[in-house]
Amino acid sequence: MNNCLLKKLVAECIGTFVLVFVACGVAVVTRADTVATSLAFGLVIVAMAYSIGSISGCHINPAVSLAMAIRKEISWKEFGLYVLAQTVGALIGALLLGIVLKNVYDNVDAKMFSSLGANQIQNAIKEVEGNALSGYTYKNNAMSYVSAFLVEVVLTCVFVMAILGVTDKKHHDGKHAGIVIGLALVLVHLLGLSFTGTSVNPARSFGPALFQAFGGEKQALKEIWIFILAPMAGGALATVLYTLLAGKKGDACNCACENNSCKEESNVSVEEVKEVETEAKVVENTDSDSKAE
Repeated sequence: MNNCLLKKLVAECIGTFVLVFVACGVAVVTRADTVATSLAFGLVIVAMAYSIGSISGCHINPAVSLAMAIRKEISWKEFGLYVLAQTVGALIGALLLGIVLKNVYDNVDAKMFSSLGANQIQNAIKEVEGNALSGYTYKNNAMSYVSAFLVEVVLTCVFVMAILGVTDKKHHDGKHAGIVIGLALVLVHLLGLSFTGTSVNPARSFGPALFQAFGGEKQALKEIWIFILAPMAGGALATVLYTLLAGKKGDACNCACENNSCKEESNVSVEEVKEVETEAKVVENTDSDSKAE
């Protein structure tokens, strides 16, 4: 492993660690307040994009790395190593978060690691039983799993498409990519929190779910397959859709490039016309001088 690749892996590990520790931490201490949690995840992405983006690309998400591998921005070997580094970062982030929150658990008489902001199916898409008098109970049925899976696929697709578009070097230099990507993550969280807690990131889901299981809360780990498979499917779908619309990497045959080419051709044509007119005037002046003599 060369030194450059090692630096990339360390950067991915650090970025994913910060995402889990800070953003999931905000979710826990604010009891998953929609605005606060959404902003926390988005702002972490902005901060990390401008911190490690120039080193590793700041994927900090296996679904994003998958999209980049399909687009041939990274090799499949790098993809596997990126996912490993991201998973390690998420595990370290969840572990440290659980340690920091120890007094919080003690104050509410809860087990350590019992709440780390892991993803799981929320009541909004569960089957409801009971009534107002006896109370309501929520349980998963087949439709709950289908709904959760579809939500994660769609939200990840939206998020990854935004990333692919804003980082595509064919169209712009991507100076504002971090801000756009951060806002895109805020957007998908605003909707997804009520359905799945919003994963769109297998590593971010796996770290907290694993340690919550050690704390006695195993439901998130039982549902982890949704938050691994659905985001990866959403990332792949986004790549296919973006490639169909914008073309393959290095492919100049797309709408944006064609428009730019048209402009360039138009500019060349105008310049050529001006040169011809200038030459014509010179010839006319020369003929006039000859006649005068």
